[in-house]
Amino acid sequence: MHVFEQLESPSASPDYLGCPFVATAFELKNKHPASVVARQFKDVLTDFFRKEARRGGAHDPDLLARQLTVAFDGSSSRAVVQDQSLGGLAVATATALLDSAGMA
Repeated sequence: MHVFEQLESPSASPDYLGCPFVATAFELKNKHPASVVARQFKDVLTDFFRKEARRGGAHDPDLLARQLTVAFDGSSSRAVVQDQSLGGLAVATATALLDSAGMA
């Protein structure tokens, strides 16, 4: 939850640009070396979520890790596209995913 709580705060800033790794991959596409680095960072984030999901006893840690990565990237992107704070949306989404995965 800490990751999503930390995502909420900067989203309220008018200077918030979202996740730099998502922006890089989006702008430069698949084969560019910077996109490869961005993808590697996202893989590290997913691996972190997977490890924590296993520790927390999730029913399917691999699925939950991918879902949490999508929620993180989607929340970050939404804040930029809508030019507004997440207002708790990232935390609420992560909470719902954790609950459905059997992690109270």
